[in-house]
This record gives sequence, C-alpha cells and structure tokens, in this order.
Amino acid sequence: MSTQTISGKLCTRGPKGYLEIPISGAATDDAQTEIKTDSTVTVTAQSVGIYGENQVLTAGWLSAKTGFGYAAIFNNGIVRATMPITSRTSAASGGEDQQIMNNIKLVPGDQLICFTYA
Repeated sequence: MSTQTISGKLCTRGPKGYLEIPISGAATDDAQTEIKTDSTVTVTAQSVGIYGENQVLTAGWLSAKTGFGYAAIFNNGIVRATMPITSRTSAASGGEDQQIMNNIKLVPGDQLICFTYA
C-alpha cells in the first residue's frame, strides 16, 4: 500500500484567540488514518482535540496528492464535523480557507481522521 502526505490547517477561535492549527502527516491509502498537528510547528505531533482544546472550529482546508475520500473530526466513533478537502492532482498547490458547517468546540478525544486512495 502506498502512503501520501496530507497537509493543511484548521482555523479556530476561542480562549486562545484566533488560532490556526497546522496539519501534516502521512496517510496509508485505503485505510482510515489519524492526522495530527505538524510537529515542525507544534514541537510534537498532537491530536487536534488536545492542541486546540476549547477552541471553536470555524474554517480550514486539507490537501492530499492524489485521491482524497474524506476528512472529519471524530470522537468515540461519532462524526462531529466534516472538513473541506482538496487534491493536488489537478496541479493545484493547496487550498484556501473554507467554512466548516458544524462549528464545534474541540475537546480532548477529538481526532482528525482521513481516508485516501491511490
């Protein structure tokens, strides 16, 4: 199975003010994978619920090189919010912030789960 890098950001507001959560990680194709924060920015890779605790998710985007099935915030197997996604296959280099329809407050246990395919 091949892997691909997922990158992007989540935009939040709350007790920490406006906070962009940088996202970067490798996803194995044809399997659900938790993508964590970008460790080059946040020192250690963390789940989004830990890094952005009590922040309200408002916007963001995620991008993968080829097939990107979905990205969502899960907690205990329940989908709390779906995320905007883009693919770089069409020569795009990323994306721009897109509104997230369900503005949830991030809590510990929230995970960004992505599904990619070749």
